[in-house]
Amino acid sequence: MINISVGKLGQFSFPAGQYLYVGRAKKNLEARLKRHQRKNKTLHWHVDYLLQYAILETIITYDVNDECGLARYLTCQPGITLPVHKFGSSDCHCESHLFHLVGSLCSLGLPPGYAVFLNS
Repeated sequence: MINISVGKLGQFSFPAGQYLYVGRAKKNLEARLKRHQRKNKTLHWHVDYLLQYAILETIITYDVNDECGLARYLTCQPGITLPVHKFGSSDCHCESHLFHLVGSLCSLGLPPGYAVFLNS
């Protein structure tokens, strides 16, 4: 368990394990992904705060921009918890764009066509 301050959202406790973050870049996807992989950067997005402590394990990209559709899908899946309300979703109506995996990514049966970042 680690306590992390996530910008204006506040302080949260993150249990050890794997996390799934859903995001998108409207342009310059390659540059955004390279930025996420750097440790030394200005903390701007919610995921920046988590990535100071997490290991970016896998990046899966798709050419579709419906991050909220995937977030809604994941919210209803067994083996998923929402550790931080409004994480990565302060600009939409989703509960969160960060998910703590209790099971495996393979068991989620993710539909094709979404941008997914997996953090461990």
